[in-house]
Amino acid sequence: MQKGSTKTIIGVIVGVVVFALAFFIITNIGKETTKTYSSNGFTIDLPKDFYEKSLASVTTYFESPTAIVTALKEEFSSLEVVNIGANSTVDEYAKAVARNNNITIDLKEISNTDYKYFTYEKSNAGKTFYYMGVVLKGDDSFWLVNFACEKSKKNEYHDKFITWAKTIKVN
Repeated sequence: MQKGSTKTIIGVIVGVVVFALAFFIITNIGKETTKTYSSNGFTIDLPKDFYEKSLASVTTYFESPTAIVTALKEEFSSLEVVNIGANSTVDEYAKAVARNNNITIDLKEISNTDYKYFTYEKSNAGKTFYYMGVVLKGDDSFWLVNFACEKSKKNEYHDKFITWAKTIKVN
């Protein structure tokens, strides 16, 4: 083999490798690999960096390095003390949640679902957090699903929270 042809072959191989790598990166930009998480009658699709943790005050809790998702199942029978039951609407349940937590809410619909949401901010341990509360009605209960991140990441996470909420399924 001649020196020139060896350089040409190496150049072609390097070029193909660079092209293949660039193609892989470009076609995967913005793609988030998700996983279906399921626990205690609650199912949701989230990025793979979430993991389940135990938290006594909620039915289900998922956490990632930058966001959390909690789900609280409240059976109709346990809500009767606050005049919420099987015949109550999601709006009535959301208003009861707001009263109970001393927050003012502006309830909005999540398109293509029966779910509604509200947002609020709260400070804890010197940091302010952005929350999106999603309310929905199951066969035997209402569910309150809270998505949260640091307030500084609000713009990054708001649309993600909506996308994730659309994947919620409850028993």
